[in-house]
Amino acid sequence: MKLEYETIEDSFDDTTHIRTMTEQAPAPSNGWLLRTTIYSPHHMSVSVIHLPGGGGPKGGYEPLLT
Repeated sequence: MKLEYETIEDSFDDTTHIRTMTEQAPAPSNGWLLRTTIYSPHHMSVSVIHLPGGGGPKGGYEPLLT
């Protein structure tokens, strides 16, 4: 299964040449996945967080960006 991520934040620092990107995608379990990727000239780091719950007014979390 391929998730469709939507970009929330994408920034680049000219001094350090580090780029950070945060994305969100609805999870198959009615929650949300947040993926943060940090790119530097020498390394790459990825962190994925699952926010459980439904979406919308019944409970759970609203999307950060709609």
